[in-house]
Amino acid sequence: MYKNYIFDLYGTLIDIHTDEYSKNFFKKYAKWLRRQGYTFAWKDFCSKYTKTERAYREQAKIAGKYSKPEIRIENVFHDVLAGKGYYPSQEKIVYLCENFRKISLINMCLFPDTLACLEGLKKAGKNIYLLSNAQRSFTWQELEKTGLVQYFDGILISSDEDCMKPDPNFFQICIERYQLDKQECLMIGNELQSDIAGAAAAGIDSFYINRFPVFHKPANPSYRYIAPNGSLMEVLKQTEVNTRVNTEVNTEVNTGVNTKVKQ
Repeated sequence: MYKNYIFDLYGTLIDIHTDEYSKNFFKKYAKWLRRQGYTFAWKDFCSKYTKTERAYREQAKIAGKYSKPEIRIENVFHDVLAGKGYYPSQEKIVYLCENFRKISLINMCLFPDTLACLEGLKKAGKNIYLLSNAQRSFTWQELEKTGLVQYFDGILISSDEDCMKPDPNFFQICIERYQLDKQECLMIGNELQSDIAGAAAAGIDSFYINRFPVFHKPANPSYRYIAPNGSLMEVLKQTEVNTRVNTEVNTEVNTGVNTKVKQ
């Protein structure tokens, strides 16, 4: 039926919680920055970072190229650092961004059935793609840590493409880059607007993974399939993927990538 399964990342495959806009986080990050040789009062860095990020996002909207534009967070860091007379290399800026994410992380783990679902699809000969609203310098390290990279036939991160879901252009980039037939594609995600409405606008069927404790059916749902209990194994079942999955083995593998950060 479907040959190509396109997944959202956060909230669908990875359960993650961050604290990147709190006072406590900016205090910790400013302290870490000082150890790297970049001196900022935490309030100063917080103010400059949030204002610069907001300005970049407003500029991207005004440009009007996409209905839902994305920015590159490295540009924000460059401008904030340059404002204090610091001009690190691009490689160093990426390092600062990576640690911004690491320090903001509260906890991160795969959902219990993430690997079982992906391995089931692979065993059945399906193609798997990732379409994520994210920053590469934040996300790639998490894809590697969780061991997810190996499962994907293609990975698209919004900061690389200058647009994000639900903009249908982001979906179209995936379709064109990997020469896919939309009729053979299924988008799987936990966000009704970004994942489900975006897929519908792009002419792609979708599978909604409900991550809320209680499921409330929307008035005019645009998804074709739904897992009201949040189970990714429903993707295999409802799309009739013919495979046997050893869930016990996959659960053991999954426990090895649980990351928790003490506050």
